[in-house]
Amino acid sequence: MTEKTWTVVASDQILKDRWIDLRADVCRTPSGAEIAPYYVLSYSDWVHIVAITTDDELVLVRQYRHGVGGWVTELPGGMADPGDPSLAESAARELLEETGYRAAETPRLIASLDANPATHTNRVYTFLALGVTLERPPALEAGEEGLSVLLMPMDQVADALRRGEISQAMHVAGLSLALLEAGYLRA
Repeated sequence: MTEKTWTVVASDQILKDRWIDLRADVCRTPSGAEIAPYYVLSYSDWVHIVAITTDDELVLVRQYRHGVGGWVTELPGGMADPGDPSLAESAARELLEETGYRAAETPRLIASLDANPATHTNRVYTFLALGVTLERPPALEAGEEGLSVLLMPMDQVADALRRGEISQAMHVAGLSLALLEAGYLRA
């Protein structure tokens, strides 16, 4: 079977600023059906970092997420900055900014996943950093007001995942793959 893609017949820019790029496409499927509007969100790529301290603790952040209207426990991370020399350095920068922890070595890429291939154009990159140490207080941005740093002993992480204490799906996926890679979970 040959895989055929849709054809974009027309595209209308709905909104574009530093955070989001939303467009409405008019698409034609290979059989000729028209799908309109089909909304596409173009974001910068995102980076997440699974950071494990020298004391065998996972570095997490807890912050308010307006989309769900509540506080969520997550991996440190954010948008990849075009000014960063690499995605690994974006992840290390986010770790230091949000938590004050520094990676001893360049973080290792664990996964490159589609954020949401139905509507998003970006990818999410998950990195692993072992032996991180606290270097300084966090340097938070305005949208991170109230963010707190949590340290979770590694022997409690799998149970926390099972209980849904870390509920952001992309973080769960990346964290699970990193824990497999680092030997904390078995396949």
